[in-house]
Amino acid sequence: MIQQVLNHSDTPLSVLDRRLKAVAHPGRRVMLGAALVGEQSASELAKTAGLSRPAASQHLSILLEAGLLQVRSQGRNRWYLTDPKALDSMRAELSSFWQPRLDALRKAVEA
Repeated sequence: MIQQVLNHSDTPLSVLDRRLKAVAHPGRRVMLGAALVGEQSASELAKTAGLSRPAASQHLSILLEAGLLQVRSQGRNRWYLTDPKALDSMRAELSSFWQPRLDALRKAVEA
């Protein structure tokens, strides 16, 4: 039963899990950071991350699937922008996990 919940693609845990896996790769974090500053083409993101175009394309697909990037097509180009709401959601979920534990640790240390 628990495994079914963990594997269900619409559960909040699976969304967070996909996003954490997506940001686990250093190149994807670089691309995510660059696209946070402003819209970037796939070529620009590949160059910034020091990746080949095909490798960058695979990494961009992972970031898109995780819901961390928005994409806009213009002619033959695709423009990528980090979704700040997705990052805020990740931060909030991680905070809701860690904050009670950190509060308990602080209370234990102060006691």
